[in-house]
Amino acid sequence: MQQGPPTIPEALAATVGRGAGEYVFHLAGGVERLSTAELAERAQRGARRLLARDVRPGDPVGVLGPNRPQWVISAFAIWAAGAVLVPIQRKLRLRDPAAFAEQLCMLLETAGCRIVLVDPELASLLPPGLAVPWDESGEVSAKEPSGPLADDAAVIQFTSGSTTAPRGALVTHAAVAAQMEILEETVADGGAPRRSISWVPFFHDLGLFLNVLPTAVWGLSSHHLPTERFAAEPDAWLRLAADTRASLTLAPSSGFGNALRGLRRRGGRVDLGALEVARFAAEGVDPNVVQQLEQAGPSLGLRADALGSSYGLAESVLAVTLSKPGTGLAIDRISLDRLASEGVAAPAGSGPARTMVGCGIPKMEVRIARPRGDLPERHVGEILLRGESLMSRYVGGDAPDPFVDGWLRTGDMGYIAGGQLYVTGRVKDMVIALGHNYYPEDFEWAAGRIEGVRPGRCVAFSEPGTDEVVVLVEPIDGADPGELRRRVRNAAADAVGIAPREVVVLPAGTVEKTTSGKLRRASMREAYSRGTLALPVA
Repeated sequence: MQQGPPTIPEALAATVGRGAGEYVFHLAGGVERLSTAELAERAQRGARRLLARDVRPGDPVGVLGPNRPQWVISAFAIWAAGAVLVPIQRKLRLRDPAAFAEQLCMLLETAGCRIVLVDPELASLLPPGLAVPWDESGEVSAKEPSGPLADDAAVIQFTSGSTTAPRGALVTHAAVAAQMEILEETVADGGAPRRSISWVPFFHDLGLFLNVLPTAVWGLSSHHLPTERFAAEPDAWLRLAADTRASLTLAPSSGFGNALRGLRRRGGRVDLGALEVARFAAEGVDPNVVQQLEQAGPSLGLRADALGSSYGLAESVLAVTLSKPGTGLAIDRISLDRLASEGVAAPAGSGPARTMVGCGIPKMEVRIARPRGDLPERHVGEILLRGESLMSRYVGGDAPDPFVDGWLRTGDMGYIAGGQLYVTGRVKDMVIALGHNYYPEDFEWAAGRIEGVRPGRCVAFSEPGTDEVVVLVEPIDGADPGELRRRVRNAAADAVGIAPREVVVLPAGTVEKTTSGKLRRASMREAYSRGTLALPVA
């Protein structure tokens, strides 16, 4: 694979030189376009404004706002100035602005930001003196921006769910360049850039490194649906994919599930025949959603070989594994009994089984290990990584060092089979019942199949100090809570072989998720233990 430019500004300059690349924003007021040439020009002006505010190379600078051209311009202005981008989470629904403002203070203090380029409508959430409107006004320095070097820090990416104890992964321009090489097969077909579409927020690693950077690095034509529009009308994403003839899209499996439900409700013909790569990312893949996609595929024109999956984390910039385009999903049905009792992913027999979706082929060195050493194929252990597309370190005073002898400990569990990585869950989320190790996803996916349960709004955990499982679910309007409890309990017992001690039916909107759609199990477990959950539905 050909080595690309060593820094982000140099990659943008090379793309401008080829006359390639355009961002297309499908906003409420109409379509806005931003060519890479215009981006480069406006980013240089933005860099001079940062220099006029005494921003120096290596200084962290935050960006806070929705997916708009100004977000992209602000990011590239920071890089052009040689500074470090700090993408800041933006909540779609602010139930407690004061609490969110407090979280922002902690995050900005951890990153060391003195300036935040911000959508003026959100400036009041920031501490006094930090907010700089991103409207591109203000004094401009006459000094020429120096730009970064390959080994300079490029991004401080805060991990999903960072709140009371923010932890940011610091990645260099060289690590980002290595990740762009990993993504080349996904974003380009034999060197020809694909047309992408996404709604994922830019502050998330998937949004930044798959939907912002490739346009500037590989010259994609990228289409962007506002995240708030997707949240209100998820099927708008797939309808726009059809209208634009997009050939590339990545999203969490919950996003695909929500979009399919929206299509069923609203109806109308949608042709996704142009999609060459439709890949799951950012969270564990729900096999229920895979089944729905496979069933709906023929009517949507979505080819089975276009589907794929991936595994990644902020600490690796983005992707660790990727399905090869055109090969489809790898499915592995394994015995739950042997997984729970032995930690072995043995092919399923007649007992309870778990459907595993392959995450693709490793694009860096991957080891599966337990404390006693590396494990053979189909044995489950912690996923360890080594490669050029890894963070340098965490930022934050209490941030741990996750590297052991040069290998990054991910905290994720998985196994290798047939060259594919399969991720079974998080070490810290495992449920211990009757002396065996179970994964919360198995209880959650069993509950999500029950009619009357809101898909994706099920959380399972064991109570601290016990081996008893608790399942929290949200109902769909009109569902009978007592009947849901009974059916969820029975479904979990049938699917996993363990019946939850308690099934709690909660009001809609109670089950917490991160901005990427991951369940916040630890937070929900803590609220349950403290008795601070919303009152159950009677």
